[in-house]
Amino acid sequence: MIGHKRIRTVPAIIVLCIVLVIFGAKYLPPAVDWVGVFRPATLALARLENPYQNESGFYNAPWTLVFLMPFAADEIIGRAAIFVVSFATYGLLAVHMKASRLALVAFLLSPPILHTALHGNLEWLALAGLLLPPRWGLFFVTIKPQIGSMVAVYWIAEAWREGSWRCTLWLLWPIGAAYLLSFVIFGLWPLRAVGQIDLWWNASFWPYSIPLGLIALAWSIRKRDIRGALIASPCLSPYVLLHAWSGALLAVLRHQKLTLSIVAAIWIAALRNIF
Repeated sequence: MIGHKRIRTVPAIIVLCIVLVIFGAKYLPPAVDWVGVFRPATLALARLENPYQNESGFYNAPWTLVFLMPFAADEIIGRAAIFVVSFATYGLLAVHMKASRLALVAFLLSPPILHTALHGNLEWLALAGLLLPPRWGLFFVTIKPQIGSMVAVYWIAEAWREGSWRCTLWLLWPIGAAYLLSFVIFGLWPLRAVGQIDLWWNASFWPYSIPLGLIALAWSIRKRDIRGALIASPCLSPYVLLHAWSGALLAVLRHQKLTLSIVAAIWIAALRNIF
C-alpha cells in the first residue's frame, strides 16, 4: 500500500517541479554565475571547444559541464531549473544529515544557500556527492574543492581502513583516470584558479582557519564522521566564497539550536553589510 502511494506521488512531484520552473523562469532575476560562467563554458564544451580558453572564468573540473548539459539549452529555463533542482538537493541533503524540520527550513533560508541559488552557482552539485557511493561521489565533491577536498581525504582514509591499498585503489582509479585524461585534453586547468585567491570577494579565513580545519579533519577520521570533513574543507582552502560555507553549515544541521544560532548570526552579519 505504501509503495502505491509513493508511485502516485512521483507524478505530483514532477508536475510541481514543472510549475516551479515555469514560475521561476518568469520571475527569477538573472543569475550572474550561470549566465556569465557556467552556461558559456557548457556551450563551449558542447561545441567541442576548450571551456578554459574563453573569457567566462570557468575554473572547475571539466566533468562539471557534463552534468550541466541538460540545463544549458535555454538560458532562462535552465536557470530556473537549476534553482529548483538546487533547493531540492539541499532539502535531500538536510534530511540525509538528520536535520529537524526547523533546522531544514533555517538551512534553506540561510544566506549561503540563498546566495548560491540566486547566483546560479554549483555548491548543490558538489554536495550531491554525499548522496552517492564515495567512488562516484568523488566526481561531485571535486567540483568544488573548497567544499569537498577534505571529504575526499575522509573517503580515502575510510577506504584504507577498510581494505588497505586495494580498496583505496578501487576507490581512486576512476577519478584519477578522469583527471589524467582531462590534463591531456585541456592542459593543467587547475592552475587557472590560483589567481582567484587575492580577489576581494574571497570569504576565506585562511591561514587563520588552518588549525580549526586540521582539528576538524582529525576528528572526522578518528570518529569516522564525515561532518568534520565538511567543516575542514573551507577552513583549509585559501579561496572560499560565502556560499561555499554551505557544506560546513550542513554539517551542524543535526543540532537544531546550533543551526538556528549560526544562521541568525550570518543573517545579522549580512544585513549589517547591506545597511
